[in-house]
Amino acid sequence: MIRLIGAEMFKMRKRSMTRILLYILVAIIVVLYLVLLAISKVNLPTNTGVHPGTIQNVLGLPIALPVTMYILSYFGCVLSIILAASSVGSEYNWRTMRSAVVSSESRFKLLTAKLISAAIYVLIGMAIGLVVGFIMSLITTAIGGYKFDFNFMTGGYLWDQFLQFCRTFFVIMPYSLLGFMFAILGRSAMPGIASGIGIFFLEQFIVSFMYLAKGWIAKIPDYLLYANQQAITALAKLPKGFSGGGNGGFTVTFPGAAHAFIVLSIYSVVFLVIAYYLFKKRDVTG
Repeated sequence: MIRLIGAEMFKMRKRSMTRILLYILVAIIVVLYLVLLAISKVNLPTNTGVHPGTIQNVLGLPIALPVTMYILSYFGCVLSIILAASSVGSEYNWRTMRSAVVSSESRFKLLTAKLISAAIYVLIGMAIGLVVGFIMSLITTAIGGYKFDFNFMTGGYLWDQFLQFCRTFFVIMPYSLLGFMFAILGRSAMPGIASGIGIFFLEQFIVSFMYLAKGWIAKIPDYLLYANQQAITALAKLPKGFSGGGNGGFTVTFPGAAHAFIVLSIYSVVFLVIAYYLFKKRDVTG
């Protein structure tokens, strides 16, 4: 099993797609911090829900890691879908899946190795993103003339950020597994990427309309991916008004953290079971 994981990690490391996704993630974080710096001293309208000092607080060092993980929980989902779908779908596209299955001990171990390798690279990407976010916070703090104060760096703070890092990885996984499953279903990377990203963005609009409808329809999002992802992401200590976008400017109540954890876990297990079942029962030819 270790040999298979090592082989899969080697293949992913050599693919240009892996490096490109990392470059995109770094670029997104850098650009967002520069945009926040550019608007940090703009007088924002009061009806936006953003209170005075919010943007400056976002640029401050104490909030750098929570903000970066909030960025990762959104854009990281999209990039991880591409990574996970490509890890298995590319084998179908290149007509190498059959030889990979023949050379491995079993289909179960091969698919598990691909999943573990993709998860490891997602974690590495998240760690790099955190480092870039903190460096950008140092830069924007210096450029903006804000105060350098590291008194916030306590054991409790670091533990909170570690928990948020784990929560961010947890909310990314269901979407990654969704793309992984559709890549196996479509025997190509593109169905996994298109379906995963399409569902990720489309669900946000559908959920917004459901909340607007009120009544029993407004309860349906409590059992979908997006609302439960937001419920866990909201546990990060962000400035008021920074998070919660995509709801059309109205206030919604997301499910509780325990509810969200159970729902997302169920989705992850279902996507995994379907992926393993399809991979085991179907012909592996592209």
